[in-house]
Amino acid sequence: MAVIGMSRGLSLPRVDRRTAAGVVLAAAAALIVLVLTRPASTVPILVAAADIPAGVPLTDAAVGVREVTAADGHVEGSDLGELRGWSLASPVAAGEPLLPSLLRPPARVAMPDVIALAIPETQAVLGRLAPGDLVDIYATTRGAGTEPATTELLASDVYVVDTRTDGGSLSGAPEVELLFAVDADLAALLAAASHTAEIDIVRLGP
Repeated sequence: MAVIGMSRGLSLPRVDRRTAAGVVLAAAAALIVLVLTRPASTVPILVAAADIPAGVPLTDAAVGVREVTAADGHVEGSDLGELRGWSLASPVAAGEPLLPSLLRPPARVAMPDVIALAIPETQAVLGRLAPGDLVDIYATTRGAGTEPATTELLASDVYVVDTRTDGGSLSGAPEVELLFAVDADLAALLAAASHTAEIDIVRLGP
């Protein structure tokens, strides 16, 4: 009972409105300063630490890292990672960033040329191919008279440089236009098969 009696005699101090407003404004100002002075988040990109000639594997080149606020249009990362063994299609000067458009996979180093083939969708994974895919290429030759058709594997692990789905062929069937990385021997083999046989594409992997 004594405690209750004492509490009735207490009164809370009144807070001056100007003081309260000042406290609020000071807190807001401190928050603004914190936001403005906070360092912007950065991402690492790969750059040439020294001049990098075209065709030199990046694992043998001087590749450095630079922090930027946005990696748009550049190669993001703090190390080569999956780019080990890749090279550049054009030279890059020291200090310049590496660009995805200049990167060339090991398959392009071994197969520097490109050949184009137009293949019906039903014989080219229904057109579900993308640059960078690896494919096996088969050729089927029709037998003469009653002789059965024969199918052979022309090439394995062929690199797809680019692909485009066409509106159709002379027969009206949808076609897939494909660019393959080749050397002189593979180019001759595929060129001959495109005139004498039916070509089927098998995409490797998932």
